[in-house]
Formats: sequence, structure tokens, C-alpha cells
Amino acid sequence: WEPLPVQYADYALWQQRLIDEDEDRQLGYWKKALAGLPEEATLPTDRARPATPSNRGTTHTVHGDARLHRALTTLAQDTGATLFMVAQAAVSTLLS
Repeated sequence: WEPLPVQYADYALWQQRLIDEDEDRQLGYWKKALAGLPEEATLPTDRARPATPSNRGTTHTVHGDARLHRALTTLAQDTGATLFMVAQAAVSTLLS
């Protein structure tokens, strides 16, 4: 095998330079895209938010059967998305 003209380290350096050169434009895009959004979610809750965040959280497991999984996987494939993207869209819709 002949040595490749470019190594992974070369690619990583090129990518970092590209990001550094475009950082202001990307930052400007996200500042504009997120402008006007509330600082925190305004969902109804069963108790008031504490004055100081506790950073305590929990998880909630959702179980679905094989038929649901197939349907969601098919939806993802048909729309060029991943199963995670479909799940994220569902949660976002639920919370909106």
C-alpha cells in the first residue's frame, strides 16, 4: 500500500480551520434563529419552579410494541429521517 497523501490529522486540522473561519457567520445564524425564544419552557407544572435550580432530574421509559416500532421506522425511512428524529419531532409536537 502506498501512503495516503492526507492523514486523518490533516483532515482534522483542515476542518478546525474551516470552522474557525466560519464561526461568526454560524454564531450569527443561531442567534437570529433562537432570538425571541423564552429562557425556559413554559409548560404547565404541578408545582412552582424553585428559585435556585436543583438540577435533579429523572427519566421516563416508554415502551412500544413491535408494530409501533415498525411504523415509526417506516415513517423515518419514507421521510429520509432517523428513528431518533421521528421521536424528537413527536416530543417537540407534544410539548408545543
